Amino acid sequence: MSAGGLKDAARRLGERAAAVARRLGVGGIFAKLLLISLSTLAVTFLVYNLLSSQLVGRDMLDRRQGVEGAELRRTITLLETAARDGWSDDSIRTALQLVVPPQMKSILIIDRGGRYMQIGQVPLPESDIRELIASAGIGRSPEARTEMVKNDSGKYIVSSQYVPSLDRYVVSLSTGFQREFRRVQNLNALAIGIAIAVSVLVSWAFSRYMTRRIRRMSLGAEQFAKGRFETKIADRSTDELGQLAGSLNRMAGDLGALEQMRRDFLANVSHDLRSPLTSIHGYLEAILDGTVPRDKADRYLRITQDQTARLMKLVSDLLDMSKIEAGQFDVVPAEFDLADMIRLLLSRMESTFSHHSVRYEIAGLPGGERRERAEPEGAEAGKAGTAGAPRAAEPGEVLVVGDPHRLEQVMVNLLQNAMAFSPHGSTVHVTLECGPDRACVSVRDEGIGMSEEQARRIWERFYKSDEARGGRGGTGIGLSIVKHILDAHGSRIEVRSEPGQGSEFRFCLVRAGLAGSDEQYRESSEK
Repeated sequence: MSAGGLKDAARRLGERAAAVARRLGVGGIFAKLLLISLSTLAVTFLVYNLLSSQLVGRDMLDRRQGVEGAELRRTITLLETAARDGWSDDSIRTALQLVVPPQMKSILIIDRGGRYMQIGQVPLPESDIRELIASAGIGRSPEARTEMVKNDSGKYIVSSQYVPSLDRYVVSLSTGFQREFRRVQNLNALAIGIAIAVSVLVSWAFSRYMTRRIRRMSLGAEQFAKGRFETKIADRSTDELGQLAGSLNRMAGDLGALEQMRRDFLANVSHDLRSPLTSIHGYLEAILDGTVPRDKADRYLRITQDQTARLMKLVSDLLDMSKIEAGQFDVVPAEFDLADMIRLLLSRMESTFSHHSVRYEIAGLPGGERRERAEPEGAEAGKAGTAGAPRAAEPGEVLVVGDPHRLEQVMVNLLQNAMAFSPHGSTVHVTLECGPDRACVSVRDEGIGMSEEQARRIWERFYKSDEARGGRGGTGIGLSIVKHILDAHGSRIEVRSEPGQGSEFRFCLVRAGLAGSDEQYRESSEK
């Protein structure tokens, strides 16, 4: 066979072996549980056998030696009685055979010449008997003694005593201890076999139960990976796997909600992009082909400009959200006049308020309406960056520390949000509250309001509730960007709202021109 044929045969053999292993559960939970169970049993019984061989064996030997000594004394008493009564050897043999267990013990009655009479059937040749007698020290000790003697035939308990009244040595050879110890070992082996069988059955049943649950989770996770987040993993247990199943179900619910919000977001973005682009394309085409009179072209160009600004706002929000997700969204703190920024912003947005048929009111701005003033040389540089020494606030100014561009973005989002949900003819209230160390801004509308659940979720990306935000335009990311900007400034935005009663958004900034204002800003940002 060629080398290629050998490789193919080896590959097929490997595939078959892998298939058989999968069917047998090798490498799975069953095999691992079985291996753990058998290893535990093996170590346990190994330790048990070592201990039992030492402790149980010694205890059995001590007890057996005591029993053999007592039986030897009874035998000697019987022999002394026979000697006094003049029993014949046959009578003595018959009497001893009644008390000596067959196949377990032999009684030897030995005279000084070494001749002996054996009663019992311990299967030993005469040479072994004489060797055991010599090993036990027969004839050298006048006291009764019991010894454990080992030879090639096994282990024996040899009990001996010299009887002066008989002038004989009485020796007992017993194999009972060895048989008892073997019986204990056989029982241990039987227990090991039963334990192994039970372990295999329990491991198999438990592994099937666990793998069934894990397989359900695996199938559920595959469904989640395919976007079928409505799938639920059924597991009512309260153990760790049950908790994992609950976590996976909650994750699927969150992913499903996020996926739905993403779809709504794409639909809203597509609509928000298509509508102004369609308007821009239509108006420019009408102007170019002469459909729109020249005296009205400026009006349609302004509409086109507004639609372009709307597109730029949408693209800017998308870019900001992308930077936030990438961790590249930064703020550049500087000292600036918050009151002046609010005045300028509201002035620029007057046409937007008129378009929505909504009024605005300002409260708390020092100096009332914005007034023009000459800037000293270098003042603009001091307002635009952190370089240079802090300057004292002039009358009508509210100096704070923050990124003026990002905070203006916050105000634009809050004002546009207020206008979007305000009925025609209502008022948007903008209030500036100046404290000793902080300046707070609130934007309140007279619109449709929100429920407590909606107020809690408005900071989520893409969130648009059907009641409070659906059908009003927007992509659902404006307020999420607002919260991220204020979090970066160490400021917490608060919202108070009731259905039908309007909504109020409020945030605070650290005042500038105060001792330690930079440290306060850094501490707030770290928080």
